[in-house]
Amino acid sequence: MGRITRNYIYNLAYQLLVLIAPLVTAPYLARVLGASNLGIYSYVNSSGNIITTISLLGIYAYGNRQTAYVRDNRFELTRTFWEIELTRLVLGAIGTVIYFVYSYYNPEHRWYFLIYYPYILAQFIDCSWIYVGLEDMKPAVMKKFITKVINIIGIFVFVRKRDDVWIYILMLAVTTLIANISVYSQLPKYISGPKGDGRPNPKKMLYHIKGSLYLFLPQVASLFYLQVDKVMLKWLTGQTAQVSFYDNAEKMINIPLSIITVMSTVMMPRIANEFQKNNKETIQNLLVKAGRYALMMTFPLMIGMLCIARQFIPWYLGDEFLPTATAMMILTPIVLFNSLAGISGAQYFTATNQIGILMKAYVSAAVLNVIVNAVLIPQYGYAGAAVATVGSSLVSVVIQYYFLSQQIDVKSLIKYGIKYFAGGVIMGGSIFFATRTMPSKVLTTLVQVCIGGAVYCLYLVATKDEAIMDVFGKIKSKIRK
Repeated sequence: MGRITRNYIYNLAYQLLVLIAPLVTAPYLARVLGASNLGIYSYVNSSGNIITTISLLGIYAYGNRQTAYVRDNRFELTRTFWEIELTRLVLGAIGTVIYFVYSYYNPEHRWYFLIYYPYILAQFIDCSWIYVGLEDMKPAVMKKFITKVINIIGIFVFVRKRDDVWIYILMLAVTTLIANISVYSQLPKYISGPKGDGRPNPKKMLYHIKGSLYLFLPQVASLFYLQVDKVMLKWLTGQTAQVSFYDNAEKMINIPLSIITVMSTVMMPRIANEFQKNNKETIQNLLVKAGRYALMMTFPLMIGMLCIARQFIPWYLGDEFLPTATAMMILTPIVLFNSLAGISGAQYFTATNQIGILMKAYVSAAVLNVIVNAVLIPQYGYAGAAVATVGSSLVSVVIQYYFLSQQIDVKSLIKYGIKYFAGGVIMGGSIFFATRTMPSKVLTTLVQVCIGGAVYCLYLVATKDEAIMDVFGKIKSKIRK
């Protein structure tokens, strides 16, 4: 089994758990905590993510890339790791001050910000970036997998009434911190201690900050159209329920999206390494292959989410969350847009150090997102925020692919996209006509998923799709062995 495939499986396993977790816990939390209390968590979480992202200046992605550059030299890898880790700690100290100042000026939710700090600390001390760069993600993934399971169990054991929202927030924060600390135990396998020849040079901090800033600028711009919508919903409507409706819709959309974007996590270090070796043809082949698999999954998942939303949300979250179905339907195009952005931005432009292109895309999207949010949220609430997100994501993708097409032959991706879109439409039509009169029940959703999966698979087999045939071939090979 190749390194990329192995890392994809590890990451996919963890992402599936991350996706299954809300599927299992969301109905319970929606009924126990209610929309307003879940909105409090969403607001605190989004605010915290914005602060940590700004404080760390893009150093996570920078660490991934630098590790991929020097991973074949233990001495250089050791020194690079400790220099970047020291830089993270200094930036984390600054971020901590910013976080507590922000919480001080939010007296209504100050208590929740305080108990959420272990999560913020976990982001500052996180060292999983080195495993991504090494293309050996098993250590980080397995430890995070275990702590995630503990967190799920804790929700059902300790969160029992509406006032327990603080327990929910605290458990998430503490388990995340434990997971990130536990990952350090695997480091001696790859690097030496911060002494001798591997001793970090504090003077290199400015060098690493400068390098991470180059990656940070597009990242913070991207953050604005991914996180600021929830903060603006709270500011402009004053209703945490509006935040909850939108946040739950976004979580549902992220279920298929996370499965697809795992590919970007495992592909970027490989492309960065091939870029260092100037293997342009290999990069072209890797991108096209990753893009084809992403598109094969994107269209059925996107159209499937659109088809099941109205009959899924009422039984899943309860009638109180019916607006989430509307937001979910509006947001479905971002499954496609963000999947495409994962191929161009997260995989190619980041790995090949073309951050200026990402800046143009993300800044344009961020500016549009803030403007549209400011115009639509006061009148349309969560629906306006969803429209703003879709529009800004589209702008980002169009700009990225304009520049990508000048360097990489993307014509084959267009051909694949048309083919898989046609299959998705046939699948969606089958779901709609077969279940349009069925009530909102678990059975309805199961029937819709089964019909959709069966129709799309039959379409791929009938068209003799190379990607699905390749998958079947590998499965047969494994069975024979």
